[in-house]
Amino acid sequence: MEFRPDGTFHQSLKSGDGTQEVRGHYALNGGSLQMLPDGHMLPEQIKCRFQDADTVALTYASRETILARRVQPSRESSPTPSGAQAESVSDAARKPERLLLARVWEPNEIAFSILLPWGWKIAGGEFRVNALQMHGPGNSIAPKCDFGLKSDDRGTVMIRWLPNWNYADLTYSRTGARFFRPGQYYEGMLVKPILDARQFLSEIMTKERPQASDLRVISEDPMSEVTAALTSQAEAINASFRRLNQAPMRFDSRAMLVEYTEAGRRFREVLMTTIIDNRGTALQWSNENTMMIRAPADVFETWKPILDMIQLSREVNPQWLAKEMATQAKPALETEQRIDGLRIDILESRRKANLTAGYQPLLFLSSPAEYRNPFTGQLEGGTPAFRFRWVNREGEILYTDEDGFDPNHFGQYMGMGWRRSESVQPAR
Repeated sequence: MEFRPDGTFHQSLKSGDGTQEVRGHYALNGGSLQMLPDGHMLPEQIKCRFQDADTVALTYASRETILARRVQPSRESSPTPSGAQAESVSDAARKPERLLLARVWEPNEIAFSILLPWGWKIAGGEFRVNALQMHGPGNSIAPKCDFGLKSDDRGTVMIRWLPNWNYADLTYSRTGARFFRPGQYYEGMLVKPILDARQFLSEIMTKERPQASDLRVISEDPMSEVTAALTSQAEAINASFRRLNQAPMRFDSRAMLVEYTEAGRRFREVLMTTIIDNRGTALQWSNENTMMIRAPADVFETWKPILDMIQLSREVNPQWLAKEMATQAKPALETEQRIDGLRIDILESRRKANLTAGYQPLLFLSSPAEYRNPFTGQLEGGTPAFRFRWVNREGEILYTDEDGFDPNHFGQYMGMGWRRSESVQPAR
């Protein structure tokens, strides 16, 4: 069976009398595939479930299920050298002709929603730490989140939010350092000497990418605005700490752009975090708003604006947040929300000022004099990510470069109430 981009299908059915060719039109509506063979009055309703970006399970009314797999069109090209596999960019890494983004919920607690590209996978979500298993409450006060979106199982293109952890550093304890050694637990926190933001990101890279080789740090940014804003907001409580002769709370932020080889492919990846040093009063330090974002190096610039749009689309569920804020988790949640908000404010202020700080705030470190609007992909003085943007009543967004394309009259997009929201590229 062949499903074509123009909304038609072709199927060859074998029987005792030979092979029968069936042609017709199809439309995809959520989890239902409608197939209308030529000459028929009513379409056949088939349940469909996508197992991955290239495989869909089709269940007919007879309860028979078949798997349909994406088949790549043949291309005229030079043959692959004998005994070697030529490296190419997979479909998961190419800029799509059309990009359909659907708003989905974080699966574990419905804590937030985010725009997910069609065919991508969700990994992880919100989770709770059992204080009894961690030998204390130090990491059980607030919920944690380890949440990722990836283009395929391997994570060829991906975004991941890593959980915030509280660590114990007993430098300011007169007796604690003698009884609790690194690797042990103190009040539910792993005993670990404090790391600065650069060291913390380097440690994450080593842990999360053990197969990476030929690693190079391309650029770094201290995200000084984030650190300065958090320091300013903490000034009142730090003044109280100083009056009690206690060390103030300190912040250290950093973003790093690295490049490395993994399984024969060259990748670029952005890592960012903020380290909060609260050893003076709580004998602890923590990482906040830690992220990893990657794509193959040769298509990294293509995916930048798309990943920006996805990252900034995250919206907290107000009912979930209200419930959590009413508990003792409030301070930790406020800190995380504050850092998120600061980064968005900084992006907007830089956009208005048209600053050229040498990197793109929030997500990517970039070449000087570059700014790209994360909501449209528009690059000032350059080429936009997509020219046209459509939205529908379900809150989905469809980006495309195709002039004259109308999803209301095209195959699987039909019946979804699309309207043109804006032209990313000014009309010519």
